[in-house]
Amino acid sequence: MNKLLVLPILVLSLISFQLNAQCCPTSKSDKKVTINNNQQTVKIVKFKITGITCAGCSNTIYKALKEANGIIEHSVKYPGDIAIIEFDDTKTSIEALKKVIEKKGYKVKVVKENIEGKA
Repeated sequence: MNKLLVLPILVLSLISFQLNAQCCPTSKSDKKVTINNNQQTVKIVKFKITGITCAGCSNTIYKALKEANGIIEHSVKYPGDIAIIEFDDTKTSIEALKKVIEKKGYKVKVVKENIEGKA
């Protein structure tokens, strides 16, 4: 009786291994994708913002930065009154980012700048 159970289990195991092998592509069939980002220089700036009194203020700044050109990623923290912005310096500058925030009625001071890297 044990021999009768072993044979179906063995057959089912082999079938499942075969199905698994067909499920995932092998590395030979994977396509290689190359992205050329040589022109983009990413910088990160940290601003201290004066005048944020609530989460609505930080949301106003966040939305204004979201619409600005050259922003890759950003966050505005309240409480803490800090904005951290990762941007492409071929499309915008620290001064331009400061002006975006200042146009909304807040004062901006650079805490840390020019942390460079490649995207």
